[in-house]
Amino acid sequence: MKDALSQVYDHWEEKMDNNEWYFSDAFDDIVKDMTPEDAFAYIPNVLGMLLRIEEEFLIWETLYFLLQVYAIADTTEIHPELKSSWDALEKHISCYPEAYGTPFQELKRDLRL
Repeated sequence: MKDALSQVYDHWEEKMDNNEWYFSDAFDDIVKDMTPEDAFAYIPNVLGMLLRIEEEFLIWETLYFLLQVYAIADTTEIHPELKSSWDALEKHISCYPEAYGTPFQELKRDLRL
């Protein structure tokens, strides 16, 4: 599953040209059989991707994917890796005003931060 997330970003522009719902479909495929425990365990994979991405559109999409994974996990518990990386994540995302302004704020609200 970890490789599946990395593959989502390979040639994503071409894939979006063919399917405007590419990210939604790709992320749905990743989580389709996840249990809440699987989803909670998957959070570090999404976090790692967020810290590597340097394009605002991709950050935006990935933040919403993180929200989707948290919804499946059915918890507001902050994953220990997210807790330890929170400052780095916020600093990274703050460089992208649109992503910081909407999906990141939704994440903070949902996690009660």
